[in-house]
Amino acid sequence: MRKPATPVAVALLLFFMPVHQALSQDIAPMMPLAPQALLLDVTAAGERLVAAGEHGIVLYSDDDGDSWQQGSVPTTQMLTGVCFVDDLLGWAVGHDGLILVSEDGALTWRIQRDGLSVQHQANLERRETAHRAMRRLEKALATASAEERPELASALEDAQLDLEDAELTLSEPVFTSPLLDVWFQDADRGWAVGAFGTFVATTDGGEHWVNQQRQLENPFEYHLNTVTGDGRGRVFIAGEGGVMYRSLDGGGSWESLEPFYEGSWFGADYNAGHDALLLFGLRGNIHRSTDFGSTWEAIANASHITIAGGTSSAGGDVVLAGGVGTVLTSDDGGQTFRRTQLPDGLGLSAGISRGDRLVLVGQGGIKTVPEGR
Repeated sequence: MRKPATPVAVALLLFFMPVHQALSQDIAPMMPLAPQALLLDVTAAGERLVAAGEHGIVLYSDDDGDSWQQGSVPTTQMLTGVCFVDDLLGWAVGHDGLILVSEDGALTWRIQRDGLSVQHQANLERRETAHRAMRRLEKALATASAEERPELASALEDAQLDLEDAELTLSEPVFTSPLLDVWFQDADRGWAVGAFGTFVATTDGGEHWVNQQRQLENPFEYHLNTVTGDGRGRVFIAGEGGVMYRSLDGGGSWESLEPFYEGSWFGADYNAGHDALLLFGLRGNIHRSTDFGSTWEAIANASHITIAGGTSSAGGDVVLAGGVGTVLTSDDGGQTFRRTQLPDGLGLSAGISRGDRLVLVGQGGIKTVPEGR
């Protein structure tokens, strides 16, 4: 049985819940004010910047954030994470268990995985499993001895209840967990994580997405909020309740790392220039590892404001963003941070460094500020 979620976790989950139950067939509206919409992630696609958020909005910029164009996206669901492996090929994830792919640098997108369809098929299979179990038990009961009949009759009652539950599920609107983050090692191997322990992976660029939830030791189905890696076979996942997992063989096997914090981790990022893994989340907690999660060092942060997301460059520049306009920057691979706060005090979801400026996204859309502000 899953542990009850904390009030903070409940609030965040409600924020990420699907806004409707229908299969995703809509097209994101082209909105003149899209750069001012709620945006949850920003990343680089070569020299291009790409941001994604509410109503299926995806924006791209070729001038370091001065101007933005809106991509064509086949959904109006919230998009929560975006990742590009080069200047053209990238993926986005979001509500309804959606995974989308772009092969032209975010101009156009198509759906690779519709989580509602996946869940509906799983519900159908659950009903078929219950039917088959009942048939087996009915046949066994018909030829059973007097001693065997009570146990078989009890099992048949359980199977009937399972079938009733499955039928009830099929009579209700389909629900599936939102995906919250995505990361690709290369053009073929990628991972996406989400609420209630959702974990799917691909080895063929998204032609097939496979449920790998059972590979992680997560009996309470804690939300998995972030996934990242070093591009050389090491992959890291973290989330609610301080859970952490890593693979050292490109996702072939996974190990649970001993939690050292019971709060939620909302983001992680690998800094190649310093071979450092950064982990951050609730109440401004930041930790850094130079052995990919075997040991961790707490990084001083004068703020206790939750950090929602961030990115780092190969050169060592790190940008973290969080509540009430909080921005943390580092030029030494996350060993030390400088803190600033935007005057509007609106929550930020992610940020990225571009030359002499920071490009930040969150409530109120996209904001660019000087690097040293």
